[in-house]
Amino acid sequence: MKEMTEAEAEEARKERESREMQDLVEGLMRPSQPSHRRSSAGENILSTSRPPVLNDRYNINTAVPQIVSRCLEGYKAWDWNILELEKVSEFTPLRFLGMKVFREFDVPRQLQIDEITLERWLVLIEQNYLATNPYHNSTHAADVLSATAYFLRTERCKNLLSEFDMVASLIAATIHDVDHPGRTNAFLCNSRHELALLYNDTAVLENHHVAKTFKLTLDPHNDANIFSRLNHEDYQTIRSNIIDMVLATELGKHFEHVNKFISSTRPNVDEADRSPRTSQISVNASENDDQELRTLAKRVLIKVSDVSNPARPRKQCIEWTRRVCEEYFTQTQEETERNLPIVMPTFKREVCSIPKTQTAFINYFLLDMFDAWHEFCDVPTVLNHLKNNLQFWDEMDRLELTTIEQIHEHAHLDTTEEGGTIDE
Repeated sequence: MKEMTEAEAEEARKERESREMQDLVEGLMRPSQPSHRRSSAGENILSTSRPPVLNDRYNINTAVPQIVSRCLEGYKAWDWNILELEKVSEFTPLRFLGMKVFREFDVPRQLQIDEITLERWLVLIEQNYLATNPYHNSTHAADVLSATAYFLRTERCKNLLSEFDMVASLIAATIHDVDHPGRTNAFLCNSRHELALLYNDTAVLENHHVAKTFKLTLDPHNDANIFSRLNHEDYQTIRSNIIDMVLATELGKHFEHVNKFISSTRPNVDEADRSPRTSQISVNASENDDQELRTLAKRVLIKVSDVSNPARPRKQCIEWTRRVCEEYFTQTQEETERNLPIVMPTFKREVCSIPKTQTAFINYFLLDMFDAWHEFCDVPTVLNHLKNNLQFWDEMDRLELTTIEQIHEHAHLDTTEEGGTIDE
């Protein structure tokens, strides 16, 4: 058998990587995968109903533990570690960070409610995130809330968005994955899950997160209605904003939202031009009376916050990667066991190269969006982390390290031998 030349081997490698990237992209974006195969395992075992009652673990009259207060001291910094709060709060980070952030942005005054009602609502929302999910749990929600607040502190966001816009953004970040079952939209459609039937295979999870939130919030038995003091017009305004932002997190419409945002903030520029652009967003609040522009900015705000893990400091980035991959591995395993279409073949545990999944995701979905977002609100720390982490994953791929365990071992060797850290 004729051996391949070096050039032919390189071409074959590129073709294989292109196919892997296409599998990843299609798996994340498509709502379902047509198939004539039927599941032999009966109905989906995923639960979509959780009791909304507050359990004894949450005592809202208890003072914040000192260890939690200390952990929250640096919460405004991009490099602040939400995973540390997860640990010291005994896996209730959303309640504590939520109160800190919502007080900072004066949310109780905006909603005309007392802090007891707000805290009760945060506890209720946190209890309706599934703690059994490796990734889509309340720590992820707290992380997205942290990122959203970070961006809202920028001058551009403060000058463009109203106080009510900011309240809606913070609430949307808090609830954007409520009751996430740890499976993708495509899985729910392929398995004929009750949520897919309810929402006609359209933005299934995103619709569920919002609907579940409002059902919980408006239920009088929960005594946690943060909207109870708003008049009808204000309630409808904040509700429509929250719905619009959460639905924008669906990856199926990713490029539609990002391209509209880029077109609005980079006028009169050829799409092929990759040179730096100047945003048309004014720093003068009085000149920003464009409702469509505000809507686009809020959509991209929550989208960037939702996928900000690859732009976090290196150790956090690796841990978030481990968690999301574990969730995808579990889905792929269930699809195999139930004879369902494999949504993302890339995430078969025994063959997956984690660095390849990360470089594909960053290159395809994140770079342009983060670049445009940086031009809009000037967040160089965020963009630098993203690009440094992309280089890191490229290097791990070059070294043919495919698992998180191998990557941790390599990082430890670097720390031992060179005196550096994996955050560099």
